Amino acid sequence: MWSGSVITWDGKAVPCCFDKDAVHQLGDMTNATFKSIWQLEQYVSFRKSGFTNRQEIDICKNCTEGAKVYS
Repeated sequence: MWSGSVITWDGKAVPCCFDKDAVHQLGDMTNATFKSIWQLEQYVSFRKSGFTNRQEIDICKNCTEGAKVYS
């Protein structure tokens, strides 16, 4: 979630592939650029919460991606 994103078939930007149901929609590519979505306050906040509240984010708490670095 710090170096990439996932865009769903309908243009929703979600933080990673573990968000299979697009619960954490952080932007919409049908009306914004990826750069603008990446810099949105809600996206920046979500990435920061990955450092501070990883266990509180449903898609992050069981994720092993980056676990040695970020946990």
